[in-house]
Amino acid sequence: MQDQGKTQDRAQPDDGIQTPVVAAPADPWRAFLDPSDGAAYLAGWLAIAADRIAGAEGGVLFLRGDGGRLGVAALWQVAEDQTDAYVTLAEALLRKPEPLLQRREDHTLLGYPIDSGGIVQGILVLSLTKHPDGAAMRALMRELHWSCGWIEARLMQGQATLGRKQASSAQLLTDLLAACDAHARFDGAALALVNAIPDLTGFDIAAIGMLRRGRVRLEALSRVAAFDKRTEAVAAYEAAMDEAVAQAGCVVWPTREGARQMIDVAHRALARDLGAGALISAPLLVRGQAVGVLLLERRREGDEAVALAEGTQDELRLVAAALAPLLKAKYDERRLVSGRLRDWAGRGLSAVLGRRPALALGAIGVVLALGLPMLIQTDLRVRADATVEGAEQQAAVAPVDGFLAEAPARAGQQVRAGDLLARLDSSDLELEAAAATARIGEARQALREALAEGDRAAAAVANADLSEALAAADLTAARLARLSITAPIAGLIVSGDLSQRIGAPVSRGDTLFEVARQDGWRLRIDVSEYDLGLVQSGQVGRAVLAGLPDDPVPFSVQSIAAVSDPGEGENRFRIEALVTDPPAGLRPGLQGVAKIEAGSTSLAHAWLRGSLVRAKLLLWRWVP
Repeated sequence: MQDQGKTQDRAQPDDGIQTPVVAAPADPWRAFLDPSDGAAYLAGWLAIAADRIAGAEGGVLFLRGDGGRLGVAALWQVAEDQTDAYVTLAEALLRKPEPLLQRREDHTLLGYPIDSGGIVQGILVLSLTKHPDGAAMRALMRELHWSCGWIEARLMQGQATLGRKQASSAQLLTDLLAACDAHARFDGAALALVNAIPDLTGFDIAAIGMLRRGRVRLEALSRVAAFDKRTEAVAAYEAAMDEAVAQAGCVVWPTREGARQMIDVAHRALARDLGAGALISAPLLVRGQAVGVLLLERRREGDEAVALAEGTQDELRLVAAALAPLLKAKYDERRLVSGRLRDWAGRGLSAVLGRRPALALGAIGVVLALGLPMLIQTDLRVRADATVEGAEQQAAVAPVDGFLAEAPARAGQQVRAGDLLARLDSSDLELEAAAATARIGEARQALREALAEGDRAAAAVANADLSEALAAADLTAARLARLSITAPIAGLIVSGDLSQRIGAPVSRGDTLFEVARQDGWRLRIDVSEYDLGLVQSGQVGRAVLAGLPDDPVPFSVQSIAAVSDPGEGENRFRIEALVTDPPAGLRPGLQGVAKIEAGSTSLAHAWLRGSLVRAKLLLWRWVP
């Protein structure tokens, strides 16, 4: 984040698979000693190392990339489409990392692993005109050992560079946190932070915006003590910050080649207004939620293009993640209720109750919390989950196996008895009917021929086949007549939407729709076994449904089921209650919470009754 160069550096040798593959340079020593980038260094080294090997006619250098896989880093006298044999040998060395010779018909392949830190970081594969033996092999190994030392040194240099970069990032983050935490109030902390960022990072302008009521508001701008929040410039900053929050990620302008494309319309407009050369903004995230945005600007120097250095985006994301909780805490303290009012209340209590008001208030609170609930009387109500059902509800099932042809009805529609809900495809049954008709014709023809010849046995068989064919045709006709699925009663379809399943198979007996009458409603209430003793038939109560929170539903308990159903870690008994005054908009399937009136008791007993019952059972279980 501190290196905002005008050009983007190419990958270094320690980047492995990301290093571009280049052909052998015209001057290998110049490319090796004064490389323009990491790819040129590798190509020069490979050309020099291979040229020092007697009989070498081609070479490929593989290096490990960020993903841990080996990739081609440099070629010498080998075309990119002729590396299959080299790749095969390199894969063999990965399984057993030691020098390997592979004799071919007209040449020999030599593989040499490049080790760094106990891990194979690269592999050099050379093609030799003849197979080395004896002294030639020892000289070859010594030459490879000394040559590969340069690559190992380059890899270690890359690791050292990475360590220095991480230390620099840690120091930058420490300095920014110190600048932010130097002020107790949010305004001072934010201003100190945006003023410190340009000095520490090389950016020209820094801005901080915080999320309030779904919009980002600009709170601090570097080198500016105060600004009018109603100006167009401030609106442009806030629009760019909103763009970063909406996409939940860093937005960089101009976008680096090959990077993820983000929507940057507001960033382009802000850059045009400010004459900026580059902009980058990162959301301030706290527990995965955006609370603000940190935006940085780099000015344009003349007509030259400005490009942010590689890694700037990741470093800014790290800085934003570290600063976000601290900024959020200070910003919340600035609010009236959770911030200033809390401080005023604390100072007032200290003046009245002494220097340690928390202990006095805690004692008073404990006394009130223990005493008042025992004195206050309230209604004892049994709370349980409730679901609305129709007083009468019937299902429309699939009469035969088949495929769904059409389904004009769906959940939520009003239907009358006999209305078409769905129809099954008749193609298969029509084919069966045609086949049965053909069998009938064949059986009749066979019967006529047997009667004409006077062959009673053949006539009996033909007559049996005819009866079987007629029965099959009748069965197919009966199944064809039942392909239309109609509403069993008039009412509201409470379940079933087959519009997305046209052509899907259905089995005989599958419930396709449920229709409920609308001239009466009932509640299915699942009461815990710990509360069952308080419920009796005839009791009344009210239920508040999620879909109708402003219209409590009065009901009267009708019956209590004799069996229980497990649910939520306990046994629950089903209570059926009749809705006595249904509100408008009541629909089957609505869920909510029902409370059944069960007398009156103290507030403490109402709160602790369930815990007391469980404690009594536990005591009964363990006391001898």
